[in-house]
Amino acid sequence: MSYFVVTYIGLIAVILVLAPLLWQVFRENALLQSYVHDARHEVAATIRQSEHYRLACENASDGLILQDMRGRIIWCNPAYCKMHCMTPGDVIGRNPLEFVLPPDRALTPEEIEETDFDIDITEGRLHLFQNQNALGDLFWIQLSVSFHKSADGRESAIAVCRDVTEQIERQNQLNEIGQRLEHEATHDGLTGVPNRAVFQTFIGDALRSGDGAPVGLLHIDLDSFKAINDTHGHSGGDAVLTPTADVIRQNIRDGDLLARVGGDEFVVVCPNTADLAYLDGFSARLLQAISMPFEWCNRILQIEASIGAAISRSENTTAESLLVQADFALYEAKRAGRNQVALYDQALHDRNTFQSRRAIELADTIDTGTMDYWFQPTMSIETGQIIGMETLVRWTHPVDGVIAPDDFLPMVKELGLLGALDLWSMTAALTQKQKLNLAGFSDIGIAFNASPELLSHPDFIRRLIWGVEAAGIDRAQVIIEVLENTNFGDASETASHAAIIRDLHEAGFQVYLDDFGVGFAGLSHLAKLDVTGVKIDRGLVTNLLGDATSRKIVRKIVELSNDLGLNVIAEGVEDLATAKALQAMGCSVIQGYWLSPPPAIRRPDGLGCKIANFKTAPCAYNPPHCADLTTRVSTARIFAISGEQTHGRLSICLLYGRCVQNLPRW
Repeated sequence: MSYFVVTYIGLIAVILVLAPLLWQVFRENALLQSYVHDARHEVAATIRQSEHYRLACENASDGLILQDMRGRIIWCNPAYCKMHCMTPGDVIGRNPLEFVLPPDRALTPEEIEETDFDIDITEGRLHLFQNQNALGDLFWIQLSVSFHKSADGRESAIAVCRDVTEQIERQNQLNEIGQRLEHEATHDGLTGVPNRAVFQTFIGDALRSGDGAPVGLLHIDLDSFKAINDTHGHSGGDAVLTPTADVIRQNIRDGDLLARVGGDEFVVVCPNTADLAYLDGFSARLLQAISMPFEWCNRILQIEASIGAAISRSENTTAESLLVQADFALYEAKRAGRNQVALYDQALHDRNTFQSRRAIELADTIDTGTMDYWFQPTMSIETGQIIGMETLVRWTHPVDGVIAPDDFLPMVKELGLLGALDLWSMTAALTQKQKLNLAGFSDIGIAFNASPELLSHPDFIRRLIWGVEAAGIDRAQVIIEVLENTNFGDASETASHAAIIRDLHEAGFQVYLDDFGVGFAGLSHLAKLDVTGVKIDRGLVTNLLGDATSRKIVRKIVELSNDLGLNVIAEGVEDLATAKALQAMGCSVIQGYWLSPPPAIRRPDGLGCKIANFKTAPCAYNPPHCADLTTRVSTARIFAISGEQTHGRLSICLLYGRCVQNLPRW
């Protein structure tokens, strides 16, 4: 029994000793199983993640390669092989520099061997390269490189290659479009030379360069270019402009600029110009080169040019002032006969200063309405009576006296004041007509000139109608004289002016074509315009007796006008013989210095208006066929209205059969 007790006690003791150990073993086994389970999950997750990475790399559209630090490829994905048209076996173990470079940029094996990665320069940056695949096709890649160090300290490079050929080509197209647009914005489309914008920038920079060297400027204008266009069409004009630009371009220095600044105008900027003498010689050579004939469409064309040359005189010279000087010199070259060079020297500078001051004075005179207006009569050859008056504008300068229209009208046009001047002329004409009506001469018409600027004025007809109604004037007694050339220029302007003439005619006014016979209009155009009559140009009338051609033209104008029922006035009649010749041709109305030369003095009449002296016989002398006494007395009263006295000789009576040598003078 004691044996069992001892055994039991011993068993209990063993259990008490082994129980903690067993528990520890059991616990550790449970933990081990848990660790194994977690590890199994982690391995499975890692495998799954690796599979994801593999799938991502193999299906990526970008090429991926793993390289050692000498550049040799350790691994690559299919996209990399595809973009280079190669297999993994073709690239593994090789440096990409061995097979991606085009032949013109290929490296030798020694150069490739010496190539190494520069981490500081390469990592984290995008690089653009043009590669060549195995088929010889070129393509663009965008390359980015990152570096990795393994646990054992080995370094490797991971490169991502993206094919950006489409983007590069699209960008190149955009760049080409941008460059083309920029070129079109800065160059003339026909000749290819720089345009006005480039010229202004260039000359401004040249004047501001700070080196103090003078800058020369040539303003070149082709002579008779319009005649080329009219004869050969615009294609002929273009055929002249292009070789002209080429010739000038071939003769300028490196550093000079040629630009086209107008239809037939070019400028040449010459930095670092010594003096005007250099520009003079250079311009002469250009004129000679430009005038060389050339062939176009089996025709020989030749053009000439005029050149105005100016040079900066001080550091304060601006691009605008230098261009004004060259323009003024060009005008002088044209005025001197064309195909010449004019230099803006001190003499020309003084003249320019004078004309600039004169332009200011002229503009002020027009703006204030203080121009003078004279009235030259028109006379019926059949009756010897005054039937109308033309309003003539004169400028009485406070120092230089009376200035003829030929001397100031071109300046008025340049100032853009021709329309304003014509409005003042219209006002003076209506005022004079009102005075004639009040004095009992309502049958005498009044005429004034209407320039294209006045015809284009939006309020012209409205103002005219308001003026005649306010003054109580019969519209049929108002004559608007329009230059013949006004109606035969630009097609759109021609249509517009023709419509205005029609509106004037329908409103009851008379419209005459002035200076008819020397412009662009043909006789056939007379039937197409709503005009009342024509005024034969004074040049034709003046040459009537001495030039057979002028005589034939005048006769045809008179005959056709009479057939069409149009009135005819011959202006520029300066002697009795011309008046008789016109009468024989059937011309019934004349005007000119033979009837009334301009007055020698100014006689204010309260309106600033004048009338030329009319040649008539005194009441004491009344030869046969002369105008009757009533007519002559009325004539004197007409001129008295404007504050002028009548005097002269018996010229009108000579028209009716008397010899000038046998008539008395007083």
